[in-house]
Amino acid sequence: MSVSVPPASVGADKSKDQQSAVFDRLTKLPPFHPAAMKLLTIAGESETAISEFEKAFKSDPALTADLLMVANSSVFGFRARVDNIRHALTLLGMERVRSLGFTIAMSFYVRNVPSKDDVRMIWEHSTATAVIADALGRLSGSPGIYTAGLVHDLGRLGLLLSVGKKYGEVLSKEFDDIQESIKLEKVLFGVNHCEAGALVARTWGFPETLQISMGNHHEPPPENGNAPDLIRVACLMADWLGFPEVKRKDVETRPEVPPRLRSHPDLDADRLRDLITKQISTMSA
Repeated sequence: MSVSVPPASVGADKSKDQQSAVFDRLTKLPPFHPAAMKLLTIAGESETAISEFEKAFKSDPALTADLLMVANSSVFGFRARVDNIRHALTLLGMERVRSLGFTIAMSFYVRNVPSKDDVRMIWEHSTATAVIADALGRLSGSPGIYTAGLVHDLGRLGLLLSVGKKYGEVLSKEFDDIQESIKLEKVLFGVNHCEAGALVARTWGFPETLQISMGNHHEPPPENGNAPDLIRVACLMADWLGFPEVKRKDVETRPEVPPRLRSHPDLDADRLRDLITKQISTMSA
């Protein structure tokens, strides 16, 4: 049975004031992790990149400690212990360290959300999308989009923090498709999670590429296979692999990927599911 969405007239009567209140709360969310924000601005090809990475991590010992814990986990399986950021950069590379640092910082943020069950679904879907986006990006010549996958659904976290249990109730429903859930968000709160995400991204000063992914990941795909479209595909694949952003009835068919990648072993469903499960387990420890 489809979710009952109130008539547009009902939403219109209360939409103005409610939308204004939700927008106001979204712009007043606690700022995102400053050290992680710094990581986003460091150009990997810069001659000073390594020292800038070290400086960013040194400004936050907790972030550094968690990064080293992850680097020494079974996910990577290094024989030698990774005991400092420079060593991590040498073994993992700047993009992987940047991605892990941002993931850890985001996990700090979501730990403060009161409703653990609701945020767990958002966190697992975001992590799954990031892992899939990373694979799609590498194979498509668009590396470095892990973070875009990780934050693409951050608007849901923003709404959960802004309207609380009412948004948790939306997350607990089952929908026919994603558009039905987006329509319900708009009617109930005057803003959907994509619009909320774009607003949060601008407020926090995220790069434009992340703002686009957060605001447009449910838009129809463009003709060319650019980064935002890969995030859209990764989002759909995360749902299909069992890490849905909301409960939906239309996720049985595997989403379309670029034709040349359809049989690539890096996109094997079992392999991806295993990588995602390990990432979630490591980052939730």
